[in-house]
Amino acid sequence: MNQNTYMNKYPYDAFISYATEDEEYAKKLAEALQYRGFSVWFAPLSLEIGDRLLDSINVGINSSMCGVLLLSPAYLSKKWTGYEMDLLHRQHIEEGKRLLPLYHGTTKEEVDKWNPGLSGIIALNSIASISEIATKISKVISHNSPIVGVTPCYENPQWRFLQGRGELLVNSTDGLAFNIFEAAEFPDNHFPIYIYGTCYSRKDIIISLTKVMFYKSHDKDSVDSEQWKRLLKLCKEFGYDIEASHFDAATLE
Repeated sequence: MNQNTYMNKYPYDAFISYATEDEEYAKKLAEALQYRGFSVWFAPLSLEIGDRLLDSINVGINSSMCGVLLLSPAYLSKKWTGYEMDLLHRQHIEEGKRLLPLYHGTTKEEVDKWNPGLSGIIALNSIASISEIATKISKVISHNSPIVGVTPCYENPQWRFLQGRGELLVNSTDGLAFNIFEAAEFPDNHFPIYIYGTCYSRKDIIISLTKVMFYKSHDKDSVDSEQWKRLLKLCKEFGYDIEASHFDAATLE
């Protein structure tokens, strides 16, 4: 199979198979890979309410270009992780899917005894830092490409909204559009506003707005002069006097 065809076949770059006891470590690894521009199927980030776990796991494995096996003592003791590993290993044999074993408090001897089928696959060890491990996995996923194109933060809708450069929609994909300037003037019963996994109080929005107005990072067509005056007053009411000579938005939390 052509390398590009193989890569384009899968919406996820990696599936992380782990035991529940190792979720904290697995999450850090998933975030490190995402930081490097890779899409990761990791249960807490990928599952939605109402999803059937087994069906979702199967879809995640089938939709991922490679499988990362977090081989801890807990992993080796569970039937569920054994199921995931067996499915990934079969795809490794039949389809050429990459398997990336990661010893996490285990040894090669223990893993080989548990599953001899993994004995011929070079593994990583969590003795190394997560950054080092993520970098090595990244090289495998990218076929050692010298450059990995990573979507910049300014293409993120949340970032654009909070910078005064974009809009979000109310409650659905056909909802009314609003920007941060309009959100700041929403009535109290419209808060908190849930945006990409985070609840923003009115004060949170005002703090972000204050930074936008102070640094003038916004699209100039997003707000007219009258609204700008109202918002200056609103920020001041919250204790953020942007026009004061001593004011520094960099100190805002």
